[in-house]
Amino acid sequence: MAKLDLMVTVIGVWKYIIRHENMYDVINLHLIALKICGELFVCRNRSTGQLYVSWKSFASFVAQLICLIMLVVGGYFAQRSYGKEDATYLHRGTSILIRFSGVFAVVIAISNAIVGRRIWAILDCFDRFDKRMQILNAPVDHRTQKLVIVAWTLMFVVGVSSFMLGFVFAISTNYSNMLLRIVTITQIIIFVMVIVSMLCQIVIVMYLGSYRFYHLRRFYEVNFLPWKPGSILLNELTSVNQFRRLADSTSFNTVMELYGTLREAVRLMHRAYSVQLLSMTVSNIPSPTLALFGMYRSFMTSNYDMQNLIITMAASSMMYLMAYFLLIFLSTSIKYETQRLIECFHHFTNLNNVEFESMIKVSADEVNRDNVALHVGPVELNWKLAFSMIGTIISYLVILIQFDRSSAG
Repeated sequence: MAKLDLMVTVIGVWKYIIRHENMYDVINLHLIALKICGELFVCRNRSTGQLYVSWKSFASFVAQLICLIMLVVGGYFAQRSYGKEDATYLHRGTSILIRFSGVFAVVIAISNAIVGRRIWAILDCFDRFDKRMQILNAPVDHRTQKLVIVAWTLMFVVGVSSFMLGFVFAISTNYSNMLLRIVTITQIIIFVMVIVSMLCQIVIVMYLGSYRFYHLRRFYEVNFLPWKPGSILLNELTSVNQFRRLADSTSFNTVMELYGTLREAVRLMHRAYSVQLLSMTVSNIPSPTLALFGMYRSFMTSNYDMQNLIITMAASSMMYLMAYFLLIFLSTSIKYETQRLIECFHHFTNLNNVEFESMIKVSADEVNRDNVALHVGPVELNWKLAFSMIGTIISYLVILIQFDRSSAG
């Protein structure tokens, strides 16, 4: 009966998501999940718009933080006291990785709680942009964004659930002490919950920002530049379209005001998630390197005692790295759209609109100077950073393999 009720509830939520056009229905479900987990205790009243502290969510956050600290410390002593039977280098290496993950999860949990107020400020920026576009008769496509977020959410849920089941199976079969099994499984579940909540926050707000930069650029092209017909038979539309192009300073100032709103949202993202992005960047180098080396070592030495656990750790590390690359893709998409917007500005002045040349040049310089993209400290979050990380991982992996071979010889 309980399973039937759960299935009915899931089907009802799914129908609600698909039926409604508003993208914020899906985002509100994510926010509710964050409140339940204690990752977001600064809430907003829907009727008044006032922010307040939800003491239930705050209590959940405090309980989660205490559990994280107790599990990190308790896991260390449990490993020393009850892990003597599992004293291979693979067990020791796995326990070290789990402890490091625990410290990382504590930092991320505190950082997630601090940014609660800024999440609402970011969403307010997007809401102001959407309302202004609605007035300009160029509404933002919420349905497409909603479906993309739902698809990504389902992929995250399936991937995380698969890896969690893999971890539970691997730990149950590789640790002989029952207490050590329970402590390790609980550690991993809470760590994963904290990290996934962080990824969901960053991915959603960056995707919303990237889509609105794209929408702003398309709005400018449609309203200020001639159409580019894809067929020779439609070439006459260019001359017809030329007469209905906007060519007044008020409309252009509106575009710059909308750009300023999105720029403010990106700056809030940088302030809110700078610690999380730095932690992800630092942890994404040793975690896949050590996990891949452990998998290589277990195969080469024919040590299959913990191979299923090591393979699960390596696969989850690569999934975590792919999620980081998704953030880089969204950050570079924002930068790409701003560069395209600058090109559109110059294209507009090249169409004999010389009276706007000085204003367009000042605006283009301003957009170019802003360098709208997320940064990890002084380093921009782009593909150059991603390739550097891949090169570092491969280099250290080769060094570890060479030292391993020399020691074996």
